[in-house]
Amino acid sequence: MIVPTIVFHMILDKDIPDFDQRKEVDRVRVAMIEYAMDQMKKIYLPKKIRKQLKFDLTAQMNQTSMVDFAREIKYTIKQKELPDDQKEFRAEVYRYAFRQERDYLGKIAQQERKYRRGFLALYRQILMSEVVFLDDEND
Repeated sequence: MIVPTIVFHMILDKDIPDFDQRKEVDRVRVAMIEYAMDQMKKIYLPKKIRKQLKFDLTAQMNQTSMVDFAREIKYTIKQKELPDDQKEFRAEVYRYAFRQERDYLGKIAQQERKYRRGFLALYRQILMSEVVFLDDEND
């Protein structure tokens, strides 16, 4: 029992504490979303879509309060439904934003392999968000 304990301790990679992993993933999440926002500034977007996209991206960083959320819902309810061509444009914009997030995360994940598990979880969250958004657009 003593030999495997000593040998395994020397040959196996040290496990990163969950707190450190979560802290790093949260840092990368914020950087990833800021990167996506910067990329979205480089393309033309109607004011209404830009405002909605900014709110949705900020919500990914958990920087929206319940008051902000309620205000956005109230604003959204008052708006007329977008024509089909504008809905398609908005869906393409969101696909592009999600792609920017995934690309950024892919670059970072290759550089920092020790947080790979946390980055994969974040990557899955982005994919799920995209699926939920796109599914909602198709209804």
